[in-house]
Amino acid sequence: MKKIIMIFLSLSLGLFAMSYEQFKKHTEKNSKILKSQKLSEQTTEQENKILLRTANPILNLEASRFDEEIGENSFGYAISASQTIRTGNYMDGINDKAYASSLLSKAFITQGRAGYFKTLESLYTQYVYQNKMLTLLQEEYKLSNKVSQMVKERYQGGSENKVSYLQARTETLTLKTQMYTTKQQESMLYYQLLALAGFSKKVSLEKRFIYSVSANTKHSSRLSPKQKVLKAKEKVYQSDYSMNQSALQNYDLYAGMEKEPEQSILRVGINIPLTIHNDRSEERMLAKLKMQQTQLDAEQLILTTQSQKRMLKAAIRELSAQYHALRSLQAEQQELTSLLQEGYTLAKGSLFQLMSAKNKLIQTKKSLLQTHKMINDQKIELRFLQGNYND
Repeated sequence: MKKIIMIFLSLSLGLFAMSYEQFKKHTEKNSKILKSQKLSEQTTEQENKILLRTANPILNLEASRFDEEIGENSFGYAISASQTIRTGNYMDGINDKAYASSLLSKAFITQGRAGYFKTLESLYTQYVYQNKMLTLLQEEYKLSNKVSQMVKERYQGGSENKVSYLQARTETLTLKTQMYTTKQQESMLYYQLLALAGFSKKVSLEKRFIYSVSANTKHSSRLSPKQKVLKAKEKVYQSDYSMNQSALQNYDLYAGMEKEPEQSILRVGINIPLTIHNDRSEERMLAKLKMQQTQLDAEQLILTTQSQKRMLKAAIRELSAQYHALRSLQAEQQELTSLLQEGYTLAKGSLFQLMSAKNKLIQTKKSLLQTHKMINDQKIELRFLQGNYND
């Protein structure tokens, strides 16, 4: 029974191509790149633990020998311990720094993940485009070969010259060469996809564009990956400013006991750094300048992103209109080519008209394919700017 199930599953995998959504789900679970990016969050957590941990106390041990002018020698000892203690303001700043570092790490992870899926979709789109272009070239080759056969028959019958036959045959052979080139490009993209997605074995993929031809685009108020990074950076610089608000960041508390031949001494004290030459004003100014710079960068990025979104949405609308216009043109060219082909078969048509109509039809089909690809490219870019890949 198990063997039957395994055979069935093997056949199913071979017969049914994996959709992009299925491909994406597998990628999310198995991509080494995504797993590596995720580990950076744990790295930041460990760095924050190092930043927040308390310094170890210091233990001092000392032995003394006292020589008396008359009498026996005597010994003494001293034991002391000290502990570095952070001030309240400095400790608050460190906590802010740890929190901001965590936010920045998550923002970089989001940016990396968004860029990863943008690249994956772009690569998948290129792969589908090359596959469909290959199919189109095969169709063109088949049609061109058919025309070449008709020209050959008329040439052998004496109603067509050798130049026309050679011209038709040369075009057919050129298409055959283009098919090999396109096939190589498709194969290269396929293996790049498998490597990027974390597949160790070959799988069958659907040759369909991810996004359909539509002028409609969804509005999103989410931040783009770069905006999230700038916002987190601003938090980091704010924490730097907070950490350096107080010139006094830590002090040492110590206690000790000394034992001498004729007395014992108990000492308790505090070491306070004097902020005479360094009040950390330069650090505060540096953090303030970085905050201002980041704020300006963020404001400019908002303007740039808004402009890019409007541009992409306009381009999608125009490309969608172009696509539908090309569809109408293709239908008419298809009818014209069929009529000319029928006429040429009956020795009533012109080879030039037939070749011209055929080439125009194929060019329109290529334009349709390129337009569909461009719509997908624009939608991928728009989704990236709208933060749709952030999750």
